Amino acid sequence: MKGKRLALSLIIVFAAAYAGFGAWIAHDTKRILVKAMSGDPDYTDYMSEAVYHDIHPVERDMTKTGYAYDPAVHDIGFVFPLHFFGISLAYVTQQYSSEHFGFREPVRLTLQLKSGKWYAAGASIQP
Repeated sequence: MKGKRLALSLIIVFAAAYAGFGAWIAHDTKRILVKAMSGDPDYTDYMSEAVYHDIHPVERDMTKTGYAYDPAVHDIGFVFPLHFFGISLAYVTQQYSSEHFGFREPVRLTLQLKSGKWYAAGASIQP
């Protein structure tokens, strides 16, 4: 009986820790997507240059009109993180719909834990 109780307690602690890390990854994933879409020059703290070019609409030649990021029209869906220690894959759908253009796309980010923050090392977008 004590063995079952101990095993159940360990499973619950592991599940809570895994969910806690998942919430942390989801928060940082949303921050990465906002930084990439907004074009902030300090994006290098959050992602590689290749990830920035893969996500930012002007860099992807999705629009050439005067693009200015508007957070009111940017919707980031539920983030589904799969993680193992300092490496994670985050699956999310983002939608942006302004007057000039719009899109809805699934994004997969490859994240690495660096200096206490999740850093996007790779991105895959399927339009």
